[in-house]
Amino acid sequence: METSYTTAGLGSGAYHRLDIADVVRSYGIDSVQHRIKQLHVNGMHYAATAIERELAAAQLTEPAEIYPRSA
Repeated sequence: METSYTTAGLGSGAYHRLDIADVVRSYGIDSVQHRIKQLHVNGMHYAATAIERELAAAQLTEPAEIYPRSA
């Protein structure tokens, strides 16, 4: 039986869920923030906000506004 992981080879077992700290350690905070921006640009605000909240809960960033104020 083939095991599928969320991120290439990072799961330590078949049921190991990667947390946001694992992703930041592997790819860097800049890559994660870039992905969040991509999600927002593509209208995927729910997914982007979920990642932002997970980052804030893990104390990896400050809580972000869901819809930033325009200048």
